[in-house]
Amino acid sequence: MLLQKENIKVFFDESGKRKNKPNLMGAISVPSSIYSLPEIELLSQKLRDGQMKLHWHDVTGKSEYRDNIMRSLKAIIKYQHLIKFNVIHYNFTALANRRDFGEDLIEKMIYTKFPERIIYGLLRGYGRSIDVITDIYIEESTEYASFELNKLIKEQLNIQSLYRGENYYVSSSQLVPKGEEIGVEVTDLLLGVMRNILENKPNETSKGYAIRNEVIIELLQDENFYNFISSIKYFEWTNTKELTEIDFNDYLQLFISKHLKRNPSK
Repeated sequence: MLLQKENIKVFFDESGKRKNKPNLMGAISVPSSIYSLPEIELLSQKLRDGQMKLHWHDVTGKSEYRDNIMRSLKAIIKYQHLIKFNVIHYNFTALANRRDFGEDLIEKMIYTKFPERIIYGLLRGYGRSIDVITDIYIEESTEYASFELNKLIKEQLNIQSLYRGENYYVSSSQLVPKGEEIGVEVTDLLLGVMRNILENKPNETSKGYAIRNEVIIELLQDENFYNFISSIKYFEWTNTKELTEIDFNDYLQLFISKHLKRNPSK
């Protein structure tokens, strides 16, 4: 039987390190045919040319930054029925208390095992008649470079594919600097949105929180964005053998009920 080929791109990033809770890691998968659309490629080119910078905290700055962030998110999310997003919220305190293992081993577990589990979840489970070819992009950081995560994750995921009889193959895996790939930047933005929703702080906390809360409520008026955020594959880990899948929609509804009255629908 002739297998159908599916080329996808996977983008990985994190939000919050060590004591900076919540500690989130996530990855988004996008079909290569979608990622290569002119409107998507143009966003990456603007990043590389320095015409646009994207960071979740930039929504507190000029309206131009806010508009760029919303435009970039919507450009990807309008294809929400074709993309996947997996996130792990891990408890760093539970790991920090395991001092007997040493800091180096704890960091290696965080910066290798969690990324592998997240990305594996995006690649597994395709039908037997589909051959999935994957390219992985990881935002460059000191931790990932020191563990050569790009090389390690390619090897480990391909071993998993062989061992579990999955239909995917990781063709390439690379560390990319910030401001190079719109897929990495959108992953960072989505984790920032999730972070705000999980924290669910009142607008009175700071001007920054008030603006970010307002932007999220505005984004949620877009049906594609709402459907995407409410159906995220979200897991929590607290020093247990298994990841616990949590319905992120519960957090989302709490956030909406707290902030929607300040930003009524038009």
